[in-house]
Amino acid sequence: MISPPDPRLLDQPAMAVLDLYGRMLSYTRSKNFQGVQPAMWQCSDESQGIKRALFGYVYDWPVFNLGRVGALIDEQRLIPAGRHGQDLVIFGGSHIGSQLKNGIGHVERVNGTNSPCCGMLFRVLKDYLQLYQRASCLIRLFREGSSPRIEIPYKYLFMPRASDRPQLKLYVERLVEGSALRDSGHGKIYRLNREFANHHDFAIRQLDSEGRLIADMLDSDHFAFVQKLNHDSQEAEDLIITSVFGFMSEIVTSPHPHRRLADIHTWRQFHLLTNYLTDRFELRDRNVFIVAGLCIDHSVRLNTIIPQFGFLLENGRVLDAEYFGPEEINALLNRHPPTLPEKSFMEYAGVSRA
Repeated sequence: MISPPDPRLLDQPAMAVLDLYGRMLSYTRSKNFQGVQPAMWQCSDESQGIKRALFGYVYDWPVFNLGRVGALIDEQRLIPAGRHGQDLVIFGGSHIGSQLKNGIGHVERVNGTNSPCCGMLFRVLKDYLQLYQRASCLIRLFREGSSPRIEIPYKYLFMPRASDRPQLKLYVERLVEGSALRDSGHGKIYRLNREFANHHDFAIRQLDSEGRLIADMLDSDHFAFVQKLNHDSQEAEDLIITSVFGFMSEIVTSPHPHRRLADIHTWRQFHLLTNYLTDRFELRDRNVFIVAGLCIDHSVRLNTIIPQFGFLLENGRVLDAEYFGPEEINALLNRHPPTLPEKSFMEYAGVSRA
């Protein structure tokens, strides 16, 4: 299975919103973009509103909405967007609150509460994360004489049946050595897999007869999730789940699972968008520039953005389209000093001060 980009590669320096948009404007002007219709796919969260308005302010034209809740792209909205302008400049991606609590990004809302942000991505994540955390707290490692042992509850020894709700399937053979030695109160005792023991040598050498929980030593190679996926549903939660399901074991074992889900979701949506543009969209001689990345919400008003992916298509030439990875898109943007509007935001909005 294809692997998403390394989280360390995606963790590029964050840019101020106007700095990023100004650099995008400088670059697209250098490429002679004309009649630009700015467009954006983002979550419907209120924390994204000012960011969208500023994108239109920099390009001096209101932004066309390509997104749905959870930062899902609606490809069909590209058709009217293309009719409203000649060239397209598109920005998008997932968002996460900057206040981390147990690996989940939070932001303060108008009612004074701190809640997960992006809330939709958190709702997708939480069931899988709870299943992983439960397993990491129920599987026990201990020492019996000179030999390390592992105790696995019965619930992880039976093959789960796929249903609408996710279940965790443990790859028992990657944790144990041979057949069960005996039964315990709620599971079976095995010799510990030698490869696993060697990989976690220091922790295993510290074991005593009381033992310890397997905790974060239970990594993405030791389990998978089982679930019946609804590929026909157009509900936002189902669309996100079917898109990222194959990466869920990696996501929940990440030190920052909420952010890892946001990054992988942006990566998937970016390539969904570029595939649609190159395979199905009426391009003619159109120029298209896309920047995708992670928006960090410091508050519902203040955002910074980490550019992670880029795409350039000039004069409708699909075979010459350029793709930029995290390092390349940041290098490209940093070569172009930001160009910012001379007019005020109120002038852009057509509001006169009488």
